[in-house]
Amino acid sequence: MDDGEGRAVEARTWASDKVEVRPCGSGQALFAAADIAAGERLLALAPVFVSAIGRYTIQIDGERHQAGTDEADDFMNHSCEPSARLDFETLEVLALRPIAAGELVTFNYLSSEWDMAEPFACECGSSGCMGTIRGFRHLDRDQRRALVHLASPYLRGRLEDT
Repeated sequence: MDDGEGRAVEARTWASDKVEVRPCGSGQALFAAADIAAGERLLALAPVFVSAIGRYTIQIDGERHQAGTDEADDFMNHSCEPSARLDFETLEVLALRPIAAGELVTFNYLSSEWDMAEPFACECGSSGCMGTIRGFRHLDRDQRRALVHLASPYLRGRLEDT
């Protein structure tokens, strides 16, 4: 990316002033800094892509993953009942429902990842918790269909193949 005059410019993730990264447990997480309305735009991911899957990447399609940038989007924790979703066309994170100030802003990793770089045991505590988060590929047919409304176009296409 350049500034129009040939100088390199680093792509940056845009974050609403209603979200902030704060300490959480043994790390950091994205929190609502103020009350957020359903549908509100929270983040616009930097258009920085890599081909290799990684711990902090978000799978966009079969060949591209949005790269970890050490910005707010890298601190969005997983939940099987998330408070936000990614619009894969615009690369914007939108609130799925009202989010109260102080609440975690979460994203369902199974909505973007065919295979997780680092599978993990989910601790979201939701009634629909999927247990071990390994990727969309590892869900059964009913679990995939239940998640399809959040799934990327790439994963929806993979669903049609199975």
